[in-house]
Amino acid sequence: MLIKRYINREILTPLLAICSILVVIFSGYSAARYLPDAVNGLMTGKTVLALVSLKILIALEVLIPITLFLSVITVLARLHASSEIIAMQACGLGERTLFGSVFQVSLVVAVVVASLSLYVRPWAYEKSYWLKADAEANFDLSRLRPGRFYEIGEDHYVVFIEKLDKFQVRAKGVFIEQRGEASRKVTRANEAWQEIDPLTAEKSIVLRDGYHYEFMYKDNNTKLIHFQKTRMALIPKQVESSAYRRKAAPTKSLFKSTDPADIAELQWRFSTGFSTVLLGLLGVPLGRTAPRRGKSVHVFQGVIIFAVYYNMTAVAKIWMEQGVVGSFPGVWWPQLLLVLLFILLLKPFRSGDQS
Repeated sequence: MLIKRYINREILTPLLAICSILVVIFSGYSAARYLPDAVNGLMTGKTVLALVSLKILIALEVLIPITLFLSVITVLARLHASSEIIAMQACGLGERTLFGSVFQVSLVVAVVVASLSLYVRPWAYEKSYWLKADAEANFDLSRLRPGRFYEIGEDHYVVFIEKLDKFQVRAKGVFIEQRGEASRKVTRANEAWQEIDPLTAEKSIVLRDGYHYEFMYKDNNTKLIHFQKTRMALIPKQVESSAYRRKAAPTKSLFKSTDPADIAELQWRFSTGFSTVLLGLLGVPLGRTAPRRGKSVHVFQGVIIFAVYYNMTAVAKIWMEQGVVGSFPGVWWPQLLLVLLFILLLKPFRSGDQS
């Protein structure tokens, strides 16, 4: 039907435009986070570009639904304000046609969001973790600036150098802190440089003339070792945190798990497509306005509703991971509240049509 194609096109046009703007803003934010590491020699420009691209893929499962939600609200508010909806109703097109058009667009977008959440997002997390681990193992000590503290990797190392001899590629007055689950290790050396193993091609830091301190968290013991020469290997560490493995785990593997945190992650991935359809349909009653009235109020209401809903989904996931709630309602109770809100908004919507 021509009217359906018209409504679909009117929704998709701002959806693509707004989503593109949000992607540009988010990419700028992500780039600003990693660019200092590239400037300081902790990452290459290629690694930063790859990490920003992966971050965008991860964020799309949130950016696309909010974009659809706001697009439906703004488009329908404009059609109501310009009396186009009244003209359509005069031609015999009821609310069922309007809901059908929005549902059609929402369903297509939901399939895209579900695919991102179920398959693309875990892959992107896995790649980003290994890129960070590789950058941690391959940072160049000779590119660090003296007099600054550098945090290498996810809280793995803190490095400080007093002077740098660029001709001999050696650092003077080196401070290295390593943080672990059971202890904190601090190394102070007069001189340090990097070497590459000719057989394994692995990088390591060679430290000369210094002290090695180890502080144990459990019994508050302290160890002090003086060394003339020691070596610290820089090997990509596989992430030990369960949250890392969970986000990067394939969806199929989560089906086999009985861990509440894994079940919460699985439900989260499936809930994104369902919530996308709900948000699209919720935009229909929220987009209703009187002729010749502005749409800014409706957009503001939509932003508030989405912000509250998104925070509730985050809370629902945390509660399930911590065992506060079981697998039912799990992470689904925010969607149930969204359905309830849709029904409540639909009542005056229908009563207005009958009048």
